[in-house]
Amino acid sequence: MIIFINKHFIGLERILENKILLNTIYLILIISIFLIAIVTIILFKKQIFLPNLINSNCLEILVWFLPTSIIFFLSIYTIKSSIYLNPLNNIYKNIKPLIIEIVSTNWKWIIIYPKQKILLLNEICIPLLIPIKMLIISNSLMNTICIPKIGLQMYCMSNYKKSLNLIAIKHGIMHGLSSNFNGIGYSHMKICLFSLIKKNFFYWLINIKKKKIFYNIKNYNFITKQSYIDNSKFFSIYNNKLFFLILNYKKK
Repeated sequence: MIIFINKHFIGLERILENKILLNTIYLILIISIFLIAIVTIILFKKQIFLPNLINSNCLEILVWFLPTSIIFFLSIYTIKSSIYLNPLNNIYKNIKPLIIEIVSTNWKWIIIYPKQKILLLNEICIPLLIPIKMLIISNSLMNTICIPKIGLQMYCMSNYKKSLNLIAIKHGIMHGLSSNFNGIGYSHMKICLFSLIKKNFFYWLINIKKKKIFYNIKNYNFITKQSYIDNSKFFSIYNNKLFFLILNYKKK
């Protein structure tokens, strides 16, 4: 099962989450086996009579200490794992992350690469083994971007910026969607995420910049009208502070 998880999922966080889940299941199975053994002894106590264990302190300590110790270990393990997998924590503090800004609209996703000065609709591309920091807000209603294969699920709302850190360890294609009902067109909010090696990622950036299609804040009202698109669209932008302009625009 561990091999299946490593092959199926692409994000480091998702692989760690599933390994933690498996370890938790194994610990719970120990308690289940122990309880089954006790029930079996009770059912067949007429055939098995051990008078020396009637008032045995060792048996009573074993019956109480083993489940208690497993539950205690499971609690510590769960707390430490939750802190370690906190999406707000930086994965590598000594490496600058690639910043990706996401704006949820009705009904499409606006993806902004501020330092690379490109803008995409319904598509994300990330390099392998490079920390990714995502910032997300909503243009109107509360929304959720969900990409299960990389372990990404982010809730976003208007006038509130939220961040998440992740890293991809294998190349592949991941499909995502909006998992929060926010109107009749929310089912069309599909998103595609590609993970590429660093060299191919730079080729991808160069091809988008060759389009010479500039996008600015004046076109924002047009693109945020209630509509959806079937294919991804790419733009080269001049202002790399578009995300914060949108955030300040919404606050006004």
